Amino acid sequence: MEHEATASNTTDMVTMSEPVAVITSQNTTLVIGMAAVLLTVAVAWWHQRIQGRKKIPTKWRQVGEVSEMTIYPLKSGRGVDLKEAFCTDLGLRTIGDETTQLLDRTFLVFGSDDRTYMTAARFPKMLLITITAGSDGIVTFRAPDMPPLPYRIPDSNEDLTTSTCIVWWSEEVQTLDCGEEAATWFSKYILGKDTGARLGYYAQENPTFRRDISKVKLTAFQQHYKKLRDHDVGAYTYLSGFMLLSESTMDDLRSRLPERLRDLSHKRFRGNFIARGTIPYEEDKWDWVKVGEQAIFRTVKPCTRCIIINVDPEMAVRDPEFEPLRTLRSYRLVKTPGARDVEGVDPIMGVYLGLHFPGVVKEGDPIYVGCE
Repeated sequence: MEHEATASNTTDMVTMSEPVAVITSQNTTLVIGMAAVLLTVAVAWWHQRIQGRKKIPTKWRQVGEVSEMTIYPLKSGRGVDLKEAFCTDLGLRTIGDETTQLLDRTFLVFGSDDRTYMTAARFPKMLLITITAGSDGIVTFRAPDMPPLPYRIPDSNEDLTTSTCIVWWSEEVQTLDCGEEAATWFSKYILGKDTGARLGYYAQENPTFRRDISKVKLTAFQQHYKKLRDHDVGAYTYLSGFMLLSESTMDDLRSRLPERLRDLSHKRFRGNFIARGTIPYEEDKWDWVKVGEQAIFRTVKPCTRCIIINVDPEMAVRDPEFEPLRTLRSYRLVKTPGARDVEGVDPIMGVYLGLHFPGVVKEGDPIYVGCE
């Protein structure tokens, strides 16, 4: 009986509510339609706002010029000075035959056991390793008291061993293992033994080698440096494929250092672009930057410094008084709330740039900043 009564009541309810159901359906459709319009407008407004922030300026103001350009094909190795270069999404690249081109920080040394990358911060003598490009894709490594090491840059189609290396904040990156001869050479020079170090190479044409900073602690930087994109990270660079430092900023630092360091070389700071004719520390405030008439960048964050700047790049000897890092820490620490927690006690010197439009750059090219 209970079941029958329920069924009867249900039937009556359906019959009586049909007109109401039709009206409700129409209202729902109208509401959904209005919501869709509002959402479309909101999305369009937000897209326009974002695009406005990212829009490349149409007006530029010259602030200086390029006095030097340098690439560091081997991470922590000696730099190669260039008169002209091409700006790629991974960093500066030499111009010439494709088989002889060098790209910034595409080689790195890592431990054969722990897979952790090796730098001059721990092994200062790495700063004395040079690399030169020959023909047919052959590059040659040289170091004091070591025979030259020729190495042919592998073709992307070759079947080579791929290794996983560990870099900053336990970030895992892919690299091509350059083989036993290179491993022995670097082990002997850096560690003084036959094993322990291996040489890796960044396979530029292999998409699996692209780093994804969203997977590691770099997301903490992105919370405070909103312009930093995954795309800005270079091959085996720290956070960006390009770093700019001005001569005037270096001059101001030298004026604060002990007398014995008043001729400190900017090479300690391993910049890609050295700017001439700027106001000291003016680069900290730049947003959009154009070098020459083609390459366009955006500053993504200040460049913070570690103990590697205490090593003389000509002698591979650490400064006994922890300079110039000690002096920099006295007046160039990050002050922005939140960002200070991320950066710690690492002081600022120079700026990282993210490439937005590629192009050829030359020594002496003007440097512009956007006026809009």
